[in-house]
Amino acid sequence: MNGNRIKAAARRWLPGSLVAWLKRRLGMPASHWEYVARGWPARDPRAAGWAHPSVAAALQQNWPAYASIVTGTAPLGLWPLAPAARDELAHNLMMTFGYVLARAGHGRERLSVLDWGGSIGHYALAAQALLPELALDYTIRDLPELRAALAAVQPGVTFAPSDEAALSRQYDLVFVSNAIQYAPDWRAQTTALAAGARHWLFLTCIPVVRRSGGFVIVQRPYAYDMRTEYISWVFDRGELLAHLEGLGLTLVREFLAGGPIDARGAPEIAQHEGFLLRRDSGSVT
Repeated sequence: MNGNRIKAAARRWLPGSLVAWLKRRLGMPASHWEYVARGWPARDPRAAGWAHPSVAAALQQNWPAYASIVTGTAPLGLWPLAPAARDELAHNLMMTFGYVLARAGHGRERLSVLDWGGSIGHYALAAQALLPELALDYTIRDLPELRAALAAVQPGVTFAPSDEAALSRQYDLVFVSNAIQYAPDWRAQTTALAAGARHWLFLTCIPVVRRSGGFVIVQRPYAYDMRTEYISWVFDRGELLAHLEGLGLTLVREFLAGGPIDARGAPEIAQHEGFLLRRDSGSVT
C-alpha cells in the first residue's frame, strides 16, 4: 500500500481528532482547509482567529507592494497577501468589483460604500484607481485590531469598529468580500447588511455547495505568515439565495469568484461565487 492510500485509509477509518494528533506527532503539515462540523461550534476560539496580531502585521507588510501595483498601470491580478503574483482569478475578482462599482455609481457624482470586512482598505484603494472620476464616501467595518493598520495606510477612509456604528446609516452600495462566511449567525448578519443597503448589496468570494447542505470548515493560513486559524461557513447556495431574496432583494447577476475549496473530510467541494442584488426590481436612481 503506497503513502497516498495509507493517508486515504486513515481519513476514512480514524476520527479526525486522532488524525490531527498523529500528524502533529509525526511532524506532518496540517491541512490548509479541513471540515469541522455541520453547525457553528459553540465557544470555539478559532471564531476569533482573524484578531490574531499576525494578521494585521502581514496585511501591513504587503501593503506597499499592493498599493504600487493598484495605483499604477499593471494588470490588477493580485492578491493582498501575494501582490507579486499574477493570477487570472484575482484579476476576475477585481474587474468584477469594478463592474459593480460602475453599476452602482452610474449617473452619480458621489457614491457611498460600506465595505463590511474590508480589512485595511484594499478594495477602497482599488475603487479610487478604477473610477477616479467618482467621489467616494467609503466606510470599512472590520475588527478593532485592524484599525491602526488601516489608519497607517489609508487615513482618508472611515473605519467603523462595530456594526452599530457602521449600520447607523444607509449606503448606496454595501459590499462584502470574503467575509460573511465568518459571521456565526450569518442570517442575522445578512439581514442587517441588507437593511443598510439603500440600493445595492454585493456579496462575493462566498464558498457554496449545491447538494450536501451547509457546514463549517477551518482554514490555516500559515503560508501567508499568519500564525492563526479561523473557522467559516460553507453555505448551501439555495438556502443563502432564498434568505437574501426573502429580504426584499432581487438577484441581478451571479459571478465566479475564486477557486474550489477541497476541505479535508468535507462532504462536498465548495466553489466560490458572488451575487449582486438590488433593493427593488425596477430602475435604480
